[in-house]
Amino acid sequence: MHVIEWVILIVVVAGAIIAVLGLDRYRNNKKTADIDARPTDEVFVEQDTGRRMRVWYNPETGEREYRPE
Repeated sequence: MHVIEWVILIVVVAGAIIAVLGLDRYRNNKKTADIDARPTDEVFVEQDTGRRMRVWYNPETGEREYRPE
């Protein structure tokens, strides 16, 4: 094998290992965000399904999530 092929092989293998271990910084880890999310007093009914939904808010990220009640 030539040097270029070895370098490409090493980069691909290292990238696969990093992705499998979850060390890539671009992964959106919803488990962490769900831990700090808290239910609010806001409740509404979905027009399509008629289900009651509660708004959950994460103050650290500012994300609002809608979950069935």
